[in-house]
Amino acid sequence: MKSIIIVDDELSVREGLTKHVNWEKLQIRVLSSANDGEQALSMIEEETPDLMITDIYMPGMDGLSLIRRVSENYPSIRIIIHSGYNHFDNARKAIQYGVKHFFLKPSPVAEIETVIQEVLQEIESEDKQQAILETYREQRPAYLAYRKDTFIRNLLFNRYQSKDLTVESKELLEVDADGSQVVTSIMINRPPYLTKAHERDWQLMKFSVGNILSETIQQFSEQYGFVTHLLDYSDSTYVMVVFLSGNEIYLEQLNDKLVHKILENVLYYLKVSVMIGVSNVRKSLHQLTDAYSESMQALEVAEYEEWNKVFHYQETKQKGSGDAYVYPFETIKEIHTKISDKDYDELIVIWDQFVNGLSEDEYSPFYMIQTISINILSALMMEDQSMDHGEHQPEEKSSLLIEVYNHHTTKDLLAWMTVQLKTWVEHSKEALAGKKTSKLVERVKEHVHHYYDEEIALAEIADMLYVNRNYLSQLFKKVTGETFVNYLNQYRIAKAKELLREKRYMVYEVSEMVGYQNSTYFSQVFKAITGVSPSEYF
Repeated sequence: MKSIIIVDDELSVREGLTKHVNWEKLQIRVLSSANDGEQALSMIEEETPDLMITDIYMPGMDGLSLIRRVSENYPSIRIIIHSGYNHFDNARKAIQYGVKHFFLKPSPVAEIETVIQEVLQEIESEDKQQAILETYREQRPAYLAYRKDTFIRNLLFNRYQSKDLTVESKELLEVDADGSQVVTSIMINRPPYLTKAHERDWQLMKFSVGNILSETIQQFSEQYGFVTHLLDYSDSTYVMVVFLSGNEIYLEQLNDKLVHKILENVLYYLKVSVMIGVSNVRKSLHQLTDAYSESMQALEVAEYEEWNKVFHYQETKQKGSGDAYVYPFETIKEIHTKISDKDYDELIVIWDQFVNGLSEDEYSPFYMIQTISINILSALMMEDQSMDHGEHQPEEKSSLLIEVYNHHTTKDLLAWMTVQLKTWVEHSKEALAGKKTSKLVERVKEHVHHYYDEEIALAEIADMLYVNRNYLSQLFKKVTGETFVNYLNQYRIAKAKELLREKRYMVYEVSEMVGYQNSTYFSQVFKAITGVSPSEYF
């Protein structure tokens, strides 16, 4: 409930306002009344009201002086001037102090209440706006963090043109689009004792690793003044991006110091092993995807080395065979496209080509094969969700992602993935065929609903739908459980019953209105379906 103080040198005015205005209806509590400005200020100091009604001419401190003092010291108090007509022009001076509401002496109670209601509505409106603003201020950091995370993911996994990045990069990343950056991939080794049955414990451990990474990164960012962003990339991997405008060598040194501190903290606080792959320093945001690829390539070589070390791309790129393995972005993108386009045969062809291209005699990093498998399985799950034709529950689908880690060789994992992919394709084809066939039946029904009063032949409908007449006949019975002729008769007789209930038409008229040119045949069909003749129906 709002509160108000009334200030006027005339006792009759103060008492009149106090007694005759319906304060209870207005949901306002009258705190007190004062006979001049000085007394009012003393009362306000003891308990600050939401509103104040004041006269202008009063002994001692007048109304204008009171308004000025209140406006300066208590800006939240809404002021209403109650003044005689002769004094009203002087009251306009109060406008410079933000006063917007006035009423003359004497004024009807209804008018006074109307003015007070206007003030209350203003307060309510401003309170709502303030609440919206506060909510926006509270949610804005999370919203910007989400946009930043999404933007950086796009930069890591897609190649942008430099000209497309400047505005968004400055807004979200708060870095120079042409500044330097380095990408670090951090892979966690799942301990053998955390089997599939201990998934919750593993996720808790990974969460703990994430906390250590975030705290370490924050400390370094505040100490050295560079911009960082940490991505929770996969079930066992985090990706960190460090931005710094200016000296590339300094950025490289700072990042190296940071990643070694990360490694030290993780090993000190948790019983978990990690490997860290660091890219070369890149000079612009559109090269971030190259930096990410380099960090992952460093990890690929590293998995043949020892855990709990930092591996730099520049140092490890010669450790692989001949040419460094390059993450097949285009192939994965093409697989995603075929899944989305429902080009299932071509999807299998592309996958087989990919598998055949991974020769056992050449460098084929097992970790990268795991990452690719998870990527493709996730795409299949998303497609199932969008098409709503998945047979398994979400938890059963997600268990496939965990199953990836139960295969310990590239050959074994690729064979398993091939089975999963082909099984999914078979199920998807069946589901898609079912939708197509149902759609054909619905088209037949729609035709009956629109043209039941005309001559209808299934052969003509089949020609219109570009399908074989016999196929359509068998399909209709399979889906609906009845023949086309029976469905047509049932629909026509249902319409005939509606017309007969109106008692406006003869039987032969109804017969023609529902598509039967022979009224005798119509009566036979009607009786066969309803058990009575049309004339007996009503």
